[in-house]
Amino acid sequence: MTSLAVSRRIARAFAYDADAAIQKYDGLSAFAPMWAIAMIFSIAGDPYILAGQRSLTLFVVMWAQIAGCVLLIVKPKATWAFAFVALMAVTAYALRLPVASNNKTIATVMNLSILLVMAVAARQASAHDPLDREWIYDRLRPVARSLLAIMYFYGIFHKINTDFLDPNVSCAVSLYIPLAQPFGLENNLFGRYLSIYITFIVEAIAIASLYWRRWFAVGLILAVMFHFVIPISGYSWYMDFSSLVFALYFLTMPKPASEAVYQRAISVLRPLRVQLGRLGVLVPAGLVAIFAILVSFLVSLQYPAREPILVYHSVWILIWAMLGGIAMVAMTLVALRNLPYRDAAPPARTPLWPLVLPLLYFLSCLSPYVGLKTESSITMFSNLHTEGGETNHLFFPAPPYIFNYQRDLVTIIESSSPWLMRHARKENLLVLFSLKEYLRQNPQHWVTYTLNGQTIRKATAADFIHQRAGMLERNLLLFKPVDFKRPKICTH
Repeated sequence: MTSLAVSRRIARAFAYDADAAIQKYDGLSAFAPMWAIAMIFSIAGDPYILAGQRSLTLFVVMWAQIAGCVLLIVKPKATWAFAFVALMAVTAYALRLPVASNNKTIATVMNLSILLVMAVAARQASAHDPLDREWIYDRLRPVARSLLAIMYFYGIFHKINTDFLDPNVSCAVSLYIPLAQPFGLENNLFGRYLSIYITFIVEAIAIASLYWRRWFAVGLILAVMFHFVIPISGYSWYMDFSSLVFALYFLTMPKPASEAVYQRAISVLRPLRVQLGRLGVLVPAGLVAIFAILVSFLVSLQYPAREPILVYHSVWILIWAMLGGIAMVAMTLVALRNLPYRDAAPPARTPLWPLVLPLLYFLSCLSPYVGLKTESSITMFSNLHTEGGETNHLFFPAPPYIFNYQRDLVTIIESSSPWLMRHARKENLLVLFSLKEYLRQNPQHWVTYTLNGQTIRKATAADFIHQRAGMLERNLLLFKPVDFKRPKICTH
């Protein structure tokens, strides 16, 4: 293909077609831009990779994913771009294994489901019968609903422990304090308890409303308001988590509701698209980004000691506050208009095979109790402790281990590794498996540690040469540092 032909194809991809803009609505066209935006927020949480400071392969894959996301935003009907974004996201996740992030794991399950459903659709398609986008959309909806239900179920279940219910150390209070501090209420005991129990209430209502179509709007409104506020606390990089939840909720909304949001967005953006082509839809987001950068830069001038990464984080919080706020208002208004939902036609029965991946993910989140991984199991901000044969969970006197990874805990005494010494100073213990993996990846270091009362001096990777983990163990098992101080403070 000549360079001229390539240029023409790119021009056609970004050209605006007024007739195409008013074509029959399909659910995938509404969901695809929301998913692309969620993926961009997720990618933005890895600034060092985006700057090429970690891995060249990841750098290329993630920028390719960004390019696919931009194309998907300006051309939501580009089915191949939808598949490409999912493929690049799964590839990036695989390159980073093992991954601790719950948000990235949930997104990966969704992206794998997208690829699975599209592969089945492609197998059914033919030259005269192309990919059925509505068929794909209908089979992705129960996947999104199940992922939200799994997230909220474990968001409740893992938190049923003594330390999450303690207003002095609860992770709910750790998120409450930054929000209440400007009003001088950070030490208010009622506010602290409210933050704890409102977490259970919101997540319980969210689960129920996901499967009660008549009152779906109640759960949606509470969820989007809750997830809109969390990133603004600035406690951690929550924009990826909240934008992921927004996108999944948008996919689970009744079709008339999501169509109303989509058509409203099209009508608002149509003048820009007519004047500037498909790239016109990026103008509002560009203005928001410029405004966020300017505000963050001007504020940072008053705090010259601030690290650049904090300014970067502030930029994205402001971008989320504006874009997430617009999405929250739009989804809330549509939900209110459909409260209660009175669609006479029952939803079409969908097959169970698209739910295979969410089911496997549900089972994997039981890992902390059976002695497997403690990361990437939706245990974030739960205060949960299951290591060393004991737990603070109210349902178990002791964790019902099937595997023994969490039984062997080591105390670091001395090491040539600054990372290991930081844990020693914090009095953190490590799962023996984690220590072995660290030494395997850093053979230049040695460590002196105690295990079951026995001191092992200046151990190196060579001492574990015959105990190396297999590929599945290395890629799937990741453990948090272990803190035996009580009450257990919120770590993450």
